[in-house]
Amino acid sequence: MNVRISLAGLIVLSCWACNNIEDAKPEDRNSFLHFYEAPHNLYGVSAEPVEDGYIILGNELLANGSQNSLVIHTDFTGKKIADDVVLTGGTSKGLMVTSDGYYVIGDSIKSNLESGDVSVYDLVVYSARLFKLNKTGSIVNKLVIADRKNTTNVTDIHGGAITVNDQGQIIVLGSFKAAGVATTEHPYLSALDANSLDTVWNQTYDVLDRDYINSKSVHVAPTGKIIWASALLKENQNFSRSYLGIPYIQENSTFENFSQFGEQTDQQLYANDMQPSAFPALGFGVIGTYAAPTGTNSNMFFLRVNQFGNVIEGSERYFDGELSLGNQAVSAGQSASDDSGDALIATSDGGFILAGSMLTTLNRGHGGKDIFLVKIDSQGNIIWNKTYGGSGNETVASIRETADGGLLICGSNDVSGLSSIFIMKTDKNGELMD
Repeated sequence: MNVRISLAGLIVLSCWACNNIEDAKPEDRNSFLHFYEAPHNLYGVSAEPVEDGYIILGNELLANGSQNSLVIHTDFTGKKIADDVVLTGGTSKGLMVTSDGYYVIGDSIKSNLESGDVSVYDLVVYSARLFKLNKTGSIVNKLVIADRKNTTNVTDIHGGAITVNDQGQIIVLGSFKAAGVATTEHPYLSALDANSLDTVWNQTYDVLDRDYINSKSVHVAPTGKIIWASALLKENQNFSRSYLGIPYIQENSTFENFSQFGEQTDQQLYANDMQPSAFPALGFGVIGTYAAPTGTNSNMFFLRVNQFGNVIEGSERYFDGELSLGNQAVSAGQSASDDSGDALIATSDGGFILAGSMLTTLNRGHGGKDIFLVKIDSQGNIIWNKTYGGSGNETVASIRETADGGLLICGSNDVSGLSSIFIMKTDKNGELMD
């Protein structure tokens, strides 16, 4: 059934649900779709379940070009229960909920116009920033990670992802790049005291002369080592080539293992998210996007990594939005629609639910980019796949499992150039109504 949804003052016809979710009373809903709009662009980053509802992290781009982060607190139906928390002067990339509040990691963005001799690379300077907020959304502490020794050798430092280790310390994954020259971007790790945000240790890594494009998540493996996924990128005019790397690191030390995938082949391969399996012995799942060096023939991509940081041989799978209508995987580059893999979450059977987008084709889709969900078993076989969308472009930023076994999906919806944040709550099978 078609549902009419208001998007930033526009009424558009959508096919987001097979049932009329607007007719259900809030207390009867096990699923919902909710939009958060403004006269300017809003972008969803992440949504996490909390004891009284959901915490949503987003970014806003104002008409004057300035950027802020937003923290939205809602009840279990997506209705706001507090005023938005605005973190001015930057963007956010990650959210971690704890027993006493939550942490937000991202970037502080400032102009660097103090010197008249500043190069084009230095016009905007990025510093990593971390906020600690309590349950009511008040800022308890803030840390800015920056290099400001002199204005001629400024270093751009980005915040990326956060987790907590066995000692209760906050682990920050980010990247850094020397400004003023077109140097490559490399990762860093910092361990911080959870309360004071004082630095316990810090390590930088420049193993290869490539840009490290880190996934949106970092984890402590069952072995106690820190692990994440990264794309190792080399750009050359109109072509980009990248392959997958899995850094596996003893705390406050160098790479202990660095398993790679695709280094012997020619493609773009980006690792956008990495999450642990429901069974620790099964390791981790990695989702990303595979494409030709020109960026064409893109597919959703998935593989497994064991708990010691090794890519599991033969675990890679490729999914195409149109060709997956029959619930089959495809070969690398076998593409009838342009697809991306953006987020994933483990399921209790040892499999995963993969979330991304597909570009509408003549045979599938609702217009523009649609949400593309794929449920796979522990061997990577498709159990089901679904698409959701309206006439605009829908993209996924995060997917989480809720206490009732349902799925919480956060992302952005763009209609006629104006973007809003959405969250969607489905049942465990990706349905919008039980």
